[in-house]
Amino acid sequence: MTSREKSLLAVVSICHALIHAYMLVFPTIYNSLKQTLDFRFSAVGFVGMASYLAFGFGALPSGFLADRLGARLVLIMCIGGTSAASLVALLSSTPLGAIVALVLVGLFASMYHPAGLSLLSTSIAHRDLGKALGIHGMAGTLGVAAAPVIAGSMTARFGWGYAYLTLGIAGIVVLGWLVRLAPHSAIADPEVESSEQSRSSLSKELLLIYAIGAVYGLVYRSIMTFFPPYLAERVSYIGSDVGRLGLVSSGILVISIIGPLVGGYLASRRSLIEKNLLVVFILLAGLILGFYFSQEGVLIALAIPTVLLIFGFQPLQNTLIAKSSHAGRRGAVYGINYTVGFGIGASASGIGGVLGEAFGLRSIFLMAFGLCLIEILLIGFAIRQRRYSRERLH
Repeated sequence: MTSREKSLLAVVSICHALIHAYMLVFPTIYNSLKQTLDFRFSAVGFVGMASYLAFGFGALPSGFLADRLGARLVLIMCIGGTSAASLVALLSSTPLGAIVALVLVGLFASMYHPAGLSLLSTSIAHRDLGKALGIHGMAGTLGVAAAPVIAGSMTARFGWGYAYLTLGIAGIVVLGWLVRLAPHSAIADPEVESSEQSRSSLSKELLLIYAIGAVYGLVYRSIMTFFPPYLAERVSYIGSDVGRLGLVSSGILVISIIGPLVGGYLASRRSLIEKNLLVVFILLAGLILGFYFSQEGVLIALAIPTVLLIFGFQPLQNTLIAKSSHAGRRGAVYGINYTVGFGIGASASGIGGVLGEAFGLRSIFLMAFGLCLIEILLIGFAIRQRRYSRERLH
């Protein structure tokens, strides 16, 4: 990569880390919100679902804005908006205020993926894109890993609003760096541009990729929302100690940061992307089923490769999207993908809350196992479709 590409990758990756930290505060403060707001367990799940719905469905208009106004400007709006929303969270003292704050966080954070991924995928040479998306994904995972320890420590000492305030202060610093370093326009890879001119954002190939992303979103949100409270229930060392929960959750996520790097390496083998995705979900299905039967140290041991594979998926799918879409529509394509992925995936928070209250938290992981089986079928169809397309060309 050139020095310009490395600088771009650095600033966008920091933004990625920050956005994922914002969205992963909620699982750690789940029980604290329940007590503070005097809500039932399922009701808190729907508060989270509202934030995640904003995060998911806000990506669609954000994608079109990125194509129209430029990815750089939308990225600046994203970081500035989440910093402002964190102040609203700090000042919230009622259930309505908490809901408004979390929805605003989700809405402004939703701008990130269409803008950030559009900027990277149209500015970095295609030969280096898989590696770049792996590094970008690793940064996002670092943000996810930092979120529980930040949320746990700040909530235990000062209250849940201060967890968001900490991220808001970091966002102001990142915003200055972004304004100074991010380019005003992206430079598309000419070779890729010429090969993508006829591709629609709603082609059959992309529709199947969106379906894969939607099911992934359900699996992702099921695991990432409920494995922290599940650890608290099934690991005696943690119990009701939110500080210990934050430390253990962050420890699992820190170990799993190699997931995106592995996914980026697998994505560089462009002819094998769909097959690599299939392997990822076959392994995930087995690991998630193990959650149902495990507790104590075994549960923690299973959580590590599970989260690793969950984050290894993203560079693979993001590279597949870049491979299958036109550069001029890239913001819209990523916006659609993250809308169906995080928008539909948001329902897993509410559904999981209802299941957890009615049948226990273990039932949520049976749901996630079934979703993995559906994903395996969809990826199988994608492999078959790719093979059929190649046969038609020859």
